[in-house]
Amino acid sequence: MRVVHLLDYGAGNVRSVRNALAKLGCEVVDIRGPEDVSRASVLIFPGVGSFGAAMANLERMKLVDALRAYIRSGKCFLGVCLGMQLLFESSEESPGVKGLGVIPGKVTKFSPAEGETL
Repeated sequence: MRVVHLLDYGAGNVRSVRNALAKLGCEVVDIRGPEDVSRASVLIFPGVGSFGAAMANLERMKLVDALRAYIRSGKCFLGVCLGMQLLFESSEESPGVKGLGVIPGKVTKFSPAEGETL
């Protein structure tokens, strides 16, 4: 059975990810602290919500350095929605808040083409 570590840091509902993994026959291990991140061989980082609030949760849980090290190690990783955005250096959504900085750049909103709306 494939073991998958799931990061639930209070930024959205992870139930659908957990249910999908269970349906695929995976054993899901919740990440509760930095030591769980270092033990993972497969990590899924979902999320919905505010960039700033999510980074504050990761800092409160002392996961920032562990996540940076994990991602840079080249192990299997999937960032979903906000979980992917947090890999960047910053986001215009939360000015002054630093992201994980694993991917250079800033998350910005889409600019619609002339005559189009988003």
